[in-house]
Amino acid sequence: MKTGRTFSFSFLCVVALVAASAGCTIVTPASPDGGKTKIIEIPIRPDALPPPKPLEASVLYVANLQRSSANLSGQYAAIMTGFAAYLQSVGLSIVNMGLISTYADQFGPRLLLGRSQASQSSPSSLALLGLLAAEADAGVTDYQSLLPLIAGSLGNIDDGDLQPALQLLASSGNFDGDGETCEAKNVIGFGQGLNAAALPPSLGGIDRSALFDRPRDLFIVIYLQPLPRRCALPSTPCNVDGRSPTDIFLDTGADGGTSWLSFASGSISPEQVVQVSIATSEGESESAFQTRCKAVPGFPLNVFDVIGPSPNAYFTPLMAALNAAHPGTGHSGDFCELIGQSPQAAIATLGNSVAAVATGH
Repeated sequence: MKTGRTFSFSFLCVVALVAASAGCTIVTPASPDGGKTKIIEIPIRPDALPPPKPLEASVLYVANLQRSSANLSGQYAAIMTGFAAYLQSVGLSIVNMGLISTYADQFGPRLLLGRSQASQSSPSSLALLGLLAAEADAGVTDYQSLLPLIAGSLGNIDDGDLQPALQLLASSGNFDGDGETCEAKNVIGFGQGLNAAALPPSLGGIDRSALFDRPRDLFIVIYLQPLPRRCALPSTPCNVDGRSPTDIFLDTGADGGTSWLSFASGSISPEQVVQVSIATSEGESESAFQTRCKAVPGFPLNVFDVIGPSPNAYFTPLMAALNAAHPGTGHSGDFCELIGQSPQAAIATLGNSVAAVATGH
């Protein structure tokens, strides 16, 4: 009976905790030796409650991987890891992350590297460097031959391998986009084919339909563009299959979901798709651009050969149109500020703006 009474009082305490979430009083019966009844107060602080389930996001990076961007691989990697860490710190869990190039290679829109929380195993940091060194020793040096051999590491990328992976992709020359005039063609083509593979695994393909299998609370597109845009929005060179990128991004299906993202399962509303441009300025002179960037503390002066302002305005009107249709779904960050010595403030500004869309604040 003693065990039974103890269970009853404990059970009542649990009920009280659930109902009041403040505290609990346990009254024990008098002991057989005639002792007095004991009253035990157990305070439960509000911060002892289990935290709410974090909101989840998928992140797609669209990076300019022209050959000159090999010199920016460290800055790209720092932006990616810094931004992801900040989103995690404010309660937005990054369930999966992938990266494509601004301009496609011969295989068309495809995933170049990625990572998912659901991965059974995590590669060790700098695993890619070791793999590349081994293949180089075996005489395999060109990107096309390396691709099937390194796809496993690229498809489950470690933070420590981001920089060499980005450097390899850019230095291959496969993503220069020769003859391409459209800034949006590859990202739209990727989204429209999200439930299909563009490159067979035997050739080093990464399964994008598995990585971006279904919608989460947010789908975040982050552009890394340090070079001039190749078209102005709106203009014919910017169109994709005769349509403006703005119209395509804002188009919805019969179920109200965003049409250009073809998840294998489910759809996502346009209010849950956030686009962020981390790019050099648009409509700014070269001299004004350099003066402003030099004023950023710790700005690396040696990158001026591989970055520049854009005479064409693409991101400015695009983000304005997205926000006009769905407030908070378009954001811009200055590339120079994000690669300075202390980019934390710029990352926090962008991160807070993106997180606010998920929380509705």
